[in-house]
Amino acid sequence: MPKRTFGSVDRLPSGRFRARYLGPDGRRHSKIFAAKADAWAWLASEQTDLARKSWRAPNASGRTVGEYAEDYLARNDLRESTRVLYAGLWRHHLAEAWAHVPVDEVTPAAVRSWHAQAGRTTRPTALAQSYRLLRAVLNVAVADEAIPSNPCRLRGAGTPKASRPSRALTAAEALQLAERLGQDRRTERYRALLLVLAFGGLRFGEATALRRSDVLTGGRLRVERSVRRVSGRWVVGEPKTDAGHRTVTLPAAIAAVLEEHVRKYVGAAPDALLFSTSTGGYLARSNWNSTFRRAANAIGLPAVRPHELRHTGATLAAGTGATTKELMRRLGHSSPAAALLYQHAADDRDADIARALDAMLGALGDDQDGSEPPK
Repeated sequence: MPKRTFGSVDRLPSGRFRARYLGPDGRRHSKIFAAKADAWAWLASEQTDLARKSWRAPNASGRTVGEYAEDYLARNDLRESTRVLYAGLWRHHLAEAWAHVPVDEVTPAAVRSWHAQAGRTTRPTALAQSYRLLRAVLNVAVADEAIPSNPCRLRGAGTPKASRPSRALTAAEALQLAERLGQDRRTERYRALLLVLAFGGLRFGEATALRRSDVLTGGRLRVERSVRRVSGRWVVGEPKTDAGHRTVTLPAAIAAVLEEHVRKYVGAAPDALLFSTSTGGYLARSNWNSTFRRAANAIGLPAVRPHELRHTGATLAAGTGATTKELMRRLGHSSPAAALLYQHAADDRDADIARALDAMLGALGDDQDGSEPPK
């Protein structure tokens, strides 16, 4: 019999056979078999995988999706609010289907089947978030070389399909909404908030975390934090992305409204909330949404969602001719993809651009001794 050089097989007191070898990760891997021949066959298979560079750590590939999810949710780099969101998604939409499935048994077909079935009872946003979480958990298994590739390959599954496309308000509609809020004693304190959201493009959690000290000279707002309600308590943390740390300059007319708002509604302390409830506390998103919808209905606006105020701020900024980099900085985006969406939304300004060019050409013609501009 030829001498074996890879790994070793030894007989256990139970009469079974243990195959062992030292893997490229520096760890000793083993597996127990009833027959000695099967133990040597497994070692030969592992050696072949090593030679073909397709080797995966046996212990890692045997871990379940649930074990990987547990590690993922315990990561130190997750914000507390994100951790709570992910834990809820895992518990309600993923655990039943995936908790006990070994990662190396998750196939694209299984993911596709789960997604189709879950789509019958799960709202689009929750389904997209759950899919992204599953994909992120399995990406860790890929990094561990427990699986060769991620089986989450459904095109567009990580993007929720909205019941209707988002639409930006016009500047006139935003001003109408703000005026409506200002007409009611119960809501007039939120007029400035609406204008900051619509013309500054801030996220709601960023705006409601602003303090008096964040109002700078020249109509500028310093964005350094965000707030949201998690498990019944307020959690103040970093903005959504690293790029969220920024300074946003408001139009002069909006800055003037904000200045009046500060005098009337904001406490003198530097850490006094800029946009608070009448008792000085954080403004709940649900309360703001109700206030917004009542104002929108009162002025007869077509269906519009509160989040579309940020969409409005982005589209209006794109309409000024801002570059992708400028939009990214103003909106706190870490990648150009979202900023490009708003630039595309401003494409209908082409006629305005043509008229502006006509005016330029006309002015040039007037300067050239009465010669006609080119036709």
